[in-house]
Amino acid sequence: MRDSTAPSTDLPARDRILDAAEDAFSEDGFAGAAMKDIATRAGVAQGLLHYHFDNKDGLYSAVVHRRASAINAERIERLEGVDLTSPQALEGIVAAFILPPLGMAGGGRAYARIFAGLVSGNARDAAVVSANYDTTAMRFLDALQAACPGVSRYTVSLGYHMALGALSATLARNGRAERLAGEEPDAQDMDAQARNLVTFVTGGIVALVGTT
Repeated sequence: MRDSTAPSTDLPARDRILDAAEDAFSEDGFAGAAMKDIATRAGVAQGLLHYHFDNKDGLYSAVVHRRASAINAERIERLEGVDLTSPQALEGIVAAFILPPLGMAGGGRAYARIFAGLVSGNARDAAVVSANYDTTAMRFLDALQAACPGVSRYTVSLGYHMALGALSATLARNGRAERLAGEEPDAQDMDAQARNLVTFVTGGIVALVGTT
């Protein structure tokens, strides 16, 4: 995570605010994050936050939009490279969905906590998710139906949401899996976790499709 006590003066003020807000929302949640604290972290006057983002809701939406735009762009780029007629199409679709949030586009641990919270969030989070992720989600449902001919839209939507839950649990990085296994936190690197998650989700969708 970034050192929130030392904002980079090389970045434009708007970017410093978004970085500081991402850290604050990650650590304290929406309710606990204070605009005054975010301004201090960013090294700007609080009035500049209101100038750029109006209020805390606007700032929160902007934090999500910045990361979602990068995640969605990489997801679509990967998805467009999948041959939907190939026997490996399903695994390719799952990888295109899973890998971007776990990589550079995902923004690291700070946004990972925000992303995980969005999945089970309140009405505010649901609206933010709808605005930033639903269009891309529809592209993935289309691809899943193309790769699984004859399967209903509801079934692929269910598989998508189960995949999202598994991704959210992995993004949380709370160390519980390692703790239950008696291992040190972060004993498994993120690349290995990503591979395991793609395998798990692909197998789950195959099983789900086979039972409908």
